[in-house]
Amino acid sequence: MLNTLKALFRATTEKPPEQNQRHPVAAGLHLDIPPDVLEGLRLNGRVNIKLIGLRAHPDALFRWDDEAYHHIAAVGHVDLGQGAHLVRFYLDNDTWLQANIENEQVVEYKLFDFYQVAHLSDVEFDTLVNGTDPHTNSLGAQTVTITSTEAAERVCSYQRVWGDAAREWSPPVVFEEQVVTTDSISGRYVTHHAMLFERVIKDAERMEYVLVSAENDGDGGFMVVHNVGVDVASVDIDAL
Repeated sequence: MLNTLKALFRATTEKPPEQNQRHPVAAGLHLDIPPDVLEGLRLNGRVNIKLIGLRAHPDALFRWDDEAYHHIAAVGHVDLGQGAHLVRFYLDNDTWLQANIENEQVVEYKLFDFYQVAHLSDVEFDTLVNGTDPHTNSLGAQTVTITSTEAAERVCSYQRVWGDAAREWSPPVVFEEQVVTTDSISGRYVTHHAMLFERVIKDAERMEYVLVSAENDGDGGFMVVHNVGVDVASVDIDAL
């Protein structure tokens, strides 16, 4: 699974910093990292992210308010093994900022929006995560399409990133995320069956991503989420 996820997040291996001072990202998460690695991002903090250049490209589905600071209401952690982690900061405007960490260094940030959410029955969920027909199961298909929520409706197509590009269908990547919130630091676990897709935003040197995740919250709740996202530079993050 780790190698598959690395293919998505363009991970590179860097030498860990030579410092001993450490602190947890959030109470309840079993992850200690050097204090300045995550730009000051933390549970119950606030963050402003500048994506001004995105406004000039109407082809992008992803939209963002560059002026607002958003409350970090929850933090998620995925342990990928071998010193690699995903840390997700869930914001109060139904978006989330993901840091890909290797050897105690962030190698990439991505910002996602919960673009489309559909609740599933247990039978529908089982069919989605276990089906292998690319014509009836989009989770592992070579392409996925998203219909915009704008008044001028349009359809955008994205190519699968994970798995064998030559295969019509590839199995989703399965990982477990621990999530803590400002209301409870005991944490809960969500199992994701995920596949990532991408496309080039027209007339822009920027990629746009769709992360499709069929999720089981462990409490009898099932859903499929189409998250639309873009890359974010660390210098564009202002955390308080």
